[in-house]
Amino acid sequence: MKKALSVLLVVAMLCTLFVACSSGGDSTTAAAGTQADAPAGTQAESPAGTEAQQPADNTAGGFKVASHNAVVEGNPYRSVYEDQMAEAAEAAKAAGYISQYNSFVANNDPSLETQQIEQTINEGYDIILVNPIAATGLDAVIAKAKEAGITYVNADCVYDSDDILNVVVDQAAWAKIASDFVIATLGEGGKVIQFKGTEGNSATEIRSGVWEQELAAAGLEIVKAVAHNWNDVESKRLMGEILGSGLEFDGIINEESANGIMDAIEEANAPYPGCITSSEEVAWIRRIAKINESELVCPFVVAENPPGIGATALAIAINVRQGGEINPDVLTGANAIYYAPQWVMTYDNMAERLEEIKDLPDSTSVSSYMSVEEAKAAYFK
Repeated sequence: MKKALSVLLVVAMLCTLFVACSSGGDSTTAAAGTQADAPAGTQAESPAGTEAQQPADNTAGGFKVASHNAVVEGNPYRSVYEDQMAEAAEAAKAAGYISQYNSFVANNDPSLETQQIEQTINEGYDIILVNPIAATGLDAVIAKAKEAGITYVNADCVYDSDDILNVVVDQAAWAKIASDFVIATLGEGGKVIQFKGTEGNSATEIRSGVWEQELAAAGLEIVKAVAHNWNDVESKRLMGEILGSGLEFDGIINEESANGIMDAIEEANAPYPGCITSSEEVAWIRRIAKINESELVCPFVVAENPPGIGATALAIAINVRQGGEINPDVLTGANAIYYAPQWVMTYDNMAERLEEIKDLPDSTSVSSYMSVEEAKAAYFK
């Protein structure tokens, strides 16, 4: 498997990575040893957005590819997504799969996002990859891309359209890792602060739905829910306001940007929460491990949510553009490929996990992605 930024998660044959999900479910990243099951449920006779296309004229040196990202600055996850997408594109260019690659960032401006996608359609790109701001609002440009014969792949966050292929992390499975941990740690009657990512984003909505249902069923109460937009500055501000309000809580369930949350807690000299959850930022992994270095004082769980999903989406899109036909057994519903989380760290396996990431810089995240050849072996007939 192609690894970016010295990531040392060795992912065993990625054709075995994908976990069955219902059309309402999701998952997160994977590490070695995941088993593949054919998704239960619906399989379209001709999955929308996944049909084999006529092989494009590749004599000019490959396909013209555009990547659209909602935001990069201030968002560690999206920054790694951007870096790994660029690295994968360079490798694909060197292999002759693509001739041109350009990245567009909308800075969370929906109108700019639409304008940029329209621009790449008008400029005749062969492949458009979109990690959208939200799960709605792009139907018109999707229709235009389809009419122009462009391969349009939505990466990372689910976008509900029959005219595209979604290549996404299974967010419901990711969320359940966190809620199971909070329930087991706090028990019935626990009071929880929820930190969401971005309201309206499909990943956030899926995670929130799981957390609300699971915690309520176990007798825990979400006493406050806020959205930090995956930004440490915002998460610090929000946590500071919560501490200043005197609101009583036992633990924190959170999507990312845990460093900002912890900054506020430590600067206020407040006690550590009874538990905290987050995803795979290396700086956070090392920080929470340091806090618990001598003994367990702040129970935690870290579950990967790989930014490399974008680079994997690129590999899949190239295969589709070359005329490959996706194996329906790897699809969830008509047009979604889900990637499940496996790299999880708690206090119990902290030493082992720290050793695995010892060569990674703080600025990156635990993440790996598939090459064009690996994607072909994993997903195509």
